[in-house]
Amino acid sequence: MELAVDTHSLETRTRSVRRVLVLTLLLNALVASLKIVYGKLTHTLSLEADGFHSLTDGINNVLGLLGIWWSTRPPDSKHPYGHEKIEVLAASAIGASLLIVAWSLVQGAIERLRHGGAAPDLQLGTYLVLLLTLAINIGVSRYEARAAKKLQSTLLASDAAHTLSDVLVTLGVLLTMAVIHLGYPWVDPIATCVLAAFILITGLKVISHNLDYLMDTAQVDEAKIRDIVTRVPGVASAHKIRTRGTPGLIRIDLHIQIAPHLNIRHAHEVTHWAINALKHELSSVCDVVVHTEPAADGLPYPDLPERMRERGSDGERE
Repeated sequence: MELAVDTHSLETRTRSVRRVLVLTLLLNALVASLKIVYGKLTHTLSLEADGFHSLTDGINNVLGLLGIWWSTRPPDSKHPYGHEKIEVLAASAIGASLLIVAWSLVQGAIERLRHGGAAPDLQLGTYLVLLLTLAINIGVSRYEARAAKKLQSTLLASDAAHTLSDVLVTLGVLLTMAVIHLGYPWVDPIATCVLAAFILITGLKVISHNLDYLMDTAQVDEAKIRDIVTRVPGVASAHKIRTRGTPGLIRIDLHIQIAPHLNIRHAHEVTHWAINALKHELSSVCDVVVHTEPAADGLPYPDLPERMRERGSDGERE
């Protein structure tokens, strides 16, 4: 027996995620443009690199918007469970983009160490750009993190992690600028390598996190599900509990054992009570499949309504 997906709530969630991504896309484009232009004008490799890192934030927002659009396509004969994992794939791609950025930064830093280049030309504008973009990125990261938690979106969570790495990278660039100002320009490429290492670690964490969803890692503790359904009238026990999906879209399948005297109509009703209880207690559950079995004689269960109770030793019911 299966509970239909609440399409209205899914559409509302999708619109909210899309709205967050569009706003962050505009802000990321502004941040990236400021950093890249000033980095080139002042020959500051770490600032320019930070700008390209910010540019990947915007690219990831576009990727996320495409992923959200695709993931909301309705189920079909080839994809009976829908296309929800496209959102996870898009989130994984964000992690992969971080690995690419890290490698490109290391290449640029090595080139600077081997062959040199124009010395960084630090101006007041450079510091102003960094401070302005830092403030924007802090706001974007916190905004996305809150939205990811509220909407239970793995895509927004991954993008928030990406933006947070941008915040920390910018702090590192500010520190590098201060050291260069003291007369140590060779620190610039070395600092870039350190920043690249941080980006690499962040990317690997994002990929690992999303691989768990793709590999159907359990999303809810079995004991919690068992506790919910065994409080339902007529349900004696639950076993073979499995969960999968993402924090915002969880699917559950399980076996429940119910009062053995119930007829098919009443057993069907109790089963839907169990489904509704799971949906009520776990707001992120979008689908529940239940296999109903008769409980062993003598196995206790919460009291049933009067109309469903067993009558007499021969099992007659009203």
